[in-house]
Amino acid sequence: MAGSRAADVEFRVLGSVQVLYGNRPLPLPAGRVRALLAVLLLRANQVVTVGELADCLWEGIRPVHQRGAVQTHAGRLRRVLGEGLVHTTSTGYVIHVQPDQLDLTRFRRLTEQADRVADCASKVVLLEQALALWRDEPLADVRLLRDAFPQLVEERLHAVERLMDARMRLGQHARVVAQLTSLSRDHPLRERFWAQLMLALYRCDRQADALQAYQTISRRLADELGLDPGDELQALHHSILCRSV
Repeated sequence: MAGSRAADVEFRVLGSVQVLYGNRPLPLPAGRVRALLAVLLLRANQVVTVGELADCLWEGIRPVHQRGAVQTHAGRLRRVLGEGLVHTTSTGYVIHVQPDQLDLTRFRRLTEQADRVADCASKVVLLEQALALWRDEPLADVRLLRDAFPQLVEERLHAVERLMDARMRLGQHARVVAQLTSLSRDHPLRERFWAQLMLALYRCDRQADALQAYQTISRRLADELGLDPGDELQALHHSILCRSV
């Protein structure tokens, strides 16, 4: 993809891996070609060595002629993207993209901006814009890159936590209760969501429900991990009992 066409392309990894040109999806082969693109995008503008690519594409069992095997898939990818994006170096391959061309880069830039602003309303807007970029599970159609999945999911969940905090600082406790109830159900051992749910319930004058939420996470931690609640949950539980939150 050369010249002005390369500048107009958009890449997406926060969901299925997609390439769009002028909002029109480009046909992208499944399997290793799609995985190759995903690996390069996750390390956009950095050289990924042939060995690293072979490890990802063949799940740690490199082919005998790994350079030729990777080169074959890179050639197929270039036939979709053109010659202006994927470059060969002496050690591997690199894809050159601008920050606005990749949804993951835009997501990270928006969350970083949210960290830098003091105004909670502005923080909410930035985090909502960042989270709106997520269409599904990251790399949803690339089975070969499951190792990258947990880090990306963690980035999203951390942004959700910060959004909930910002909304509660704006006094939107009633608004976030339903969402936090769903989040704590979907991530039953993530203590931060439970702490946020307890605080939101308490500030909606639902002390009994907040204490019940603490009992629920306490039992789950004990039954599944053999652990007690962490310091944050225990301190919040004590404050709710004392009505000193």
